[in-house]
Amino acid sequence: MFNSIDKAINWLETQTKFKPKTDLTRMKAAYQMMNLSFNDIKFIHVAGTNGKGSVCSYLTHILLEQGLSVGTYTSPYLVDFNERIRIDGQMIDDHALLTEINEIAQFNEIFNQSYQEHLAFFELLTLMALNYYSKKQVDVIIMEVGLGGLLDATNVINYDLSLITNIGFDHMKQLGNTLESIASNKLGILKQNNHLITTIDPSLHDYFINYAKSMNVDYELITNHDYNLESLNPVSYHYKDQIYSVLLLGKHQILNSLLAVRAVNYLYPSIDIKTIQKGLKKAVWAGRLEEICDRVYIDGAHNIHALHALETSLADTFKDQKIHVLFSALGDKDIKGMLAVIKRFAASIVITSFDDFRFKDLSDYQDQEITYIKDFKHAYKHMHEKLYSNDILLITGSLHFVGYVKKELNKK
Repeated sequence: MFNSIDKAINWLETQTKFKPKTDLTRMKAAYQMMNLSFNDIKFIHVAGTNGKGSVCSYLTHILLEQGLSVGTYTSPYLVDFNERIRIDGQMIDDHALLTEINEIAQFNEIFNQSYQEHLAFFELLTLMALNYYSKKQVDVIIMEVGLGGLLDATNVINYDLSLITNIGFDHMKQLGNTLESIASNKLGILKQNNHLITTIDPSLHDYFINYAKSMNVDYELITNHDYNLESLNPVSYHYKDQIYSVLLLGKHQILNSLLAVRAVNYLYPSIDIKTIQKGLKKAVWAGRLEEICDRVYIDGAHNIHALHALETSLADTFKDQKIHVLFSALGDKDIKGMLAVIKRFAASIVITSFDDFRFKDLSDYQDQEITYIKDFKHAYKHMHEKLYSNDILLITGSLHFVGYVKKELNKK
């Protein structure tokens, strides 16, 4: 038994990250062994390359506005590990988290005795969250896919509703090198007779439709033609003769929020429009074009697909303003490709480092347009001191980097 939250989290985070698997047999066996009760609790599954966290936040706040109790499971976290498991928008407290980790650690040993193997990190974390939500008997549970979909630990439940945001190139080592292979993995969350709502690019519509029909799944396809733009700062749009507004910046937040609106319409058709509108306006999601101090923004655009969306958002939101970028990322990212996108919109680029055991030196990426300053504090000071009144400092790269930055700047 762990007697401190730091030791407990350290144990959990040092468990095996990935175990080879071709199916979910191990996770399904563990889930069944826990014998959890979810009577009358609705489940929403959220997959996609980017935008999952924002969709989860929109859903959470709409349902809270209706007076429902909501469990929200997301990953990764930015500042606090506890962010992964939330109830009613509030992250699990240290006392409850310590209890859950101790219980899952004991369960892991029992499982090992029966199946001669321990569970991996994300399997343990997912079971912890489900155990906590079962105890609390929330009204609805929103589960964000950790990686892919088909073989993700969250995919052991038959969900009431499946949502897929978009498809882009990320985690290709695990998911494949084509959009179709990645799409197939995301579509793996579907079960027979499910309902799917998605905002994927129209170029993949035929692929999605054929797959859904083969699974006897009802589907809704949401596109940019389904709404009329009202404003981009703040983001506001017309949908079915109603105006919806959100606090999160970027045009891509229209489809993210509209996906949540359609999800609520499907699962809870009695929720009125005003409740939905109020909920959308309260939704926040850290690390998505978030202003952390005057003219300084962080954004966890951690792959090329997200950076393309960010490029459009910056052009729409900060017209006629110079964007200066402070960048860092973990070595498993397509750093060369990400920097190529950033060069298109950045007036200047500085690469830096951050405290993470997986970080690999990025000095080789400096060139005539990119400066390398190893120490983050020096890099930030160098860029911040040079900001003019019409300049924006954007800090982006790995979500882990953005989380590190937020924690460091919060200390100030």
